Amino acid sequence: MAPFPHSTRTLTSILVECGIVTDEQVAQALARQRDTGLLIGETLVELGFTTEENIGWALSRQLGFPYADVHPSSVDPDMVKRFPEGLLRRIQAVPLFGTEEEITFAMADPTDVDAVAELKGAAGIPASLVIGGPASIRRVLDSVYGPPESGSPHAAPPPTSRRDIVWDRAGTNFLAYHLHAAIQARASEIHFIPAGADLTVAYRTDAGLVAQTPEQPETSLYLRARLGVLGIADVDDGRASSWGAAIVELGPDRIAVSACHSRTDAGVATVLRLAPAPAETPDLSLLGLSPLGEAEIREFIDGPEGLVVVTGPPRAGGSLVLASLAALAARADRRTLVFEPAHLLPYPPGTIRIPATDPARWEQLAVGLGADVVALDGVVNGERVETLFHGAAVGRLVFARTDWLDPKALLAHLTRSRAGRAALRDRPFALIALPAARREGSAVWVDPSRAEIQAGSLQVTILSDEKRDALAKDGGR
Repeated sequence: MAPFPHSTRTLTSILVECGIVTDEQVAQALARQRDTGLLIGETLVELGFTTEENIGWALSRQLGFPYADVHPSSVDPDMVKRFPEGLLRRIQAVPLFGTEEEITFAMADPTDVDAVAELKGAAGIPASLVIGGPASIRRVLDSVYGPPESGSPHAAPPPTSRRDIVWDRAGTNFLAYHLHAAIQARASEIHFIPAGADLTVAYRTDAGLVAQTPEQPETSLYLRARLGVLGIADVDDGRASSWGAAIVELGPDRIAVSACHSRTDAGVATVLRLAPAPAETPDLSLLGLSPLGEAEIREFIDGPEGLVVVTGPPRAGGSLVLASLAALAARADRRTLVFEPAHLLPYPPGTIRIPATDPARWEQLAVGLGADVVALDGVVNGERVETLFHGAAVGRLVFARTDWLDPKALLAHLTRSRAGRAALRDRPFALIALPAARREGSAVWVDPSRAEIQAGSLQVTILSDEKRDALAKDGGR
């Protein structure tokens, strides 16, 4: 029999190393574990990722422990009762046989050093281990003590328990767990807000902000460390807040995560905004553009120059519309230049992508890089929308997402200046108005291919000659 281990290797690291499960499956099991209170090995089996036999084989091979198929008939009930029932159930162990000098236990997870030390202390004599399956050990304990009643201290803990949740300091599992849980809840945001001795957690769902189990305050550091590895900067001594975005691979899913960190009196608050990251840019028709509107935009984009301005609130799909316009305008003989807050959406191959950290640079770079198509994602907000009528936009297709909500108010604003009136009179110009409400909760996770039922939710306005004359005459009023 094998002596008690001193290794700090974890069960999941051994299973991944042996090819029994993947990192993505471990992340999903951690998410499920919080809901059930089961140990991680049991959760992997419950989700169908592996079997108890495979787990036992991997531990036996890596740690040198024999694997035992434990049955109620193979144990001495009196020996079992020498140990506290709560201890044996909590650490999933059962004594098999022994003498006055030594005792042998079957244990589900001999990599749990703390549990092993506790078991050794309870034995009071030298002990050795074999590996047993959790379900087999539970059946043995039930045969000796009877099944635990609901609500007893030996029953499975409620979902709010922290049992067996020890987050890695790198924050990998912590982030994966909350992303998985938020997606399961169809949430669009995760809020981590420090409050006293806890880090409070809430998911924004269709029911609003829904509180989750609080985390230990140090998990904020783990989370921000993981986001930093993904390229999202943390707050530092010189800044009170920071923003960033990244793509997170979560099993087969690609999640676009936008993060905001902000210092508060209690610590650093972090809010994550979530959305699916499409592998391909959907057609405009799948984003809510009517067939007539799509035909008008296609004809517009076939020309060598023009302005298309996308108006609407944040998180209403404007960035995806911009990417779809760029994909529609892509040609082998055209150079596309994109200014974007984060590299989250697919653009045509060969596109030059530039972080939109300095909005004033777009005009200089559009000219300097010889761009035929320019996409400006959130670069021309507020009064900066007037830069669309400067010389850098002449002779190019320019697609811009702005924070103006009312397209009529935008047109009125543009016609108050001589440059705006001249541009609206002389250049092709179109507006695409997004729905007024931002998408939150489950609406974020709607597959774009299902949006055909909402055709017409994007409103297209292409200035006709009559409209141009009216705008020039009355200044947009």
